[in-house]
Amino acid sequence: MSTKVFKDICPFYSWRAQLIKGSIPKEIEEIFRRRAMQKYGYSKGAVSKALEAAIKLWLRYEYELRGEEELNNKAFEEVVSELEAKFPGMYAVIAEGQLLGVYKSFDEALKTNVREGSSHRIIFRIGEKPKPTVRLGWRARLKPAGAT
Repeated sequence: MSTKVFKDICPFYSWRAQLIKGSIPKEIEEIFRRRAMQKYGYSKGAVSKALEAAIKLWLRYEYELRGEEELNNKAFEEVVSELEAKFPGMYAVIAEGQLLGVYKSFDEALKTNVREGSSHRIIFRIGEKPKPTVRLGWRARLKPAGAT
């Protein structure tokens, strides 16, 4: 897989723009440019706007997992296939790095006692996969037409 140097200007400071250099696979670069042009138009600055939006999104959602979150995620990965085979449609609670229980309803699972000071737990419906979201068409804002 070949890489292409991807250079673009991303304004992090309101008074000046910074140049960021990096390498990404050519296929990703082509898709990124195509989608940036579709969204921001086929004019100068479209890729810069898209890159700025992508960096802002990454900065907003990128964070380090804490120890308890890592333990719970690891426990989830270890037990999820076994739970899908034994308890489809029920709710499971994982906290403190272990499976705390399996319940018939979400409300029962929510009432599960978790150790005082515990800040993270996972409650999920066994066998349920997240539904992908699809946005079709353009976003439109309706403006009042005035008197008719």
